[in-house]
Amino acid sequence: MIVELNGELMDAQEARISPFDQGFLYGDGIFDTLRSYRGFLYRLEDHVERLWREADLLQIPFDPSTHSWRTRITSLLQANELVQLDARIRIQISRGGDAQTDHVHAQPDQLKPNVFITARPVAESLARQQDEGIRIMSLQSSFARGNFPQIKSLNYLPSIMALRFAEAKGYAEACLLNFQQKVLEGATSNIFVLRGGTLLTPPARLGLLPGITRDVVLRLGRALDLHIEERAFELREMLIADEVFVTGSVKEIVPVIGVDRTRIGDGRPGPWTRRLAEAYARDVAHHRAAANA
Repeated sequence: MIVELNGELMDAQEARISPFDQGFLYGDGIFDTLRSYRGFLYRLEDHVERLWREADLLQIPFDPSTHSWRTRITSLLQANELVQLDARIRIQISRGGDAQTDHVHAQPDQLKPNVFITARPVAESLARQQDEGIRIMSLQSSFARGNFPQIKSLNYLPSIMALRFAEAKGYAEACLLNFQQKVLEGATSNIFVLRGGTLLTPPARLGLLPGITRDVVLRLGRALDLHIEERAFELREMLIADEVFVTGSVKEIVPVIGVDRTRIGDGRPGPWTRRLAEAYARDVAHHRAAANA
């Protein structure tokens, strides 16, 4: 496997960063994940903009050039022979650090960030999940994001713990609740509920990360004449929904056929979820065609 570390392509076994990097010591850094479709980087501009926004908030130097990121990621895809496959790309930017610096009191300009990029094929199991649906498990507020939910930081422990806990119980994803028992998001996804002609998702103000795919799905829902609501709702409202699905940049749209021990709808992916997934595929194809024009 070939990775990119600070602009250089190398074998993954040769990649090294200092153990004094603040990303390793404190989770001080950010990351983002996007999907390539046979070499086409869908919504790359949106991912770069989010990274830029978060890096600025953390005072981490960042190159905002979409062209630069496209060149770097494309080179990585080529090096791993992934241009003709769908791939998952992860960009990680950590604070950096060295043995000579007092990391606790270091100023942002004293450390040089480390940029690490990986590319892997999209998991084969995803197509089956999209076709058959998944079951998710609700978890209490202790698994919710921390004090900076708008930042996709390297301190991802609550989400990882939630996902591991759910998978250990036989579920594919976790549904995170806040202390008021309101639905927030999945451990690695955003959550949508469909009832009647209404498409419902929790608002960002509750303390969740509003994903890029979430924004695309809201736009597609409006185009399909669904009534859109971004509001707080409790788990019980999700349990009586006609349809539920989760979204993410790599997973796209995945139907949810069960929450805890409750079957959603008739226990099969619903028609609106299918329509939105088809609309999403058309959007990807449209942007890819425009990029190749």
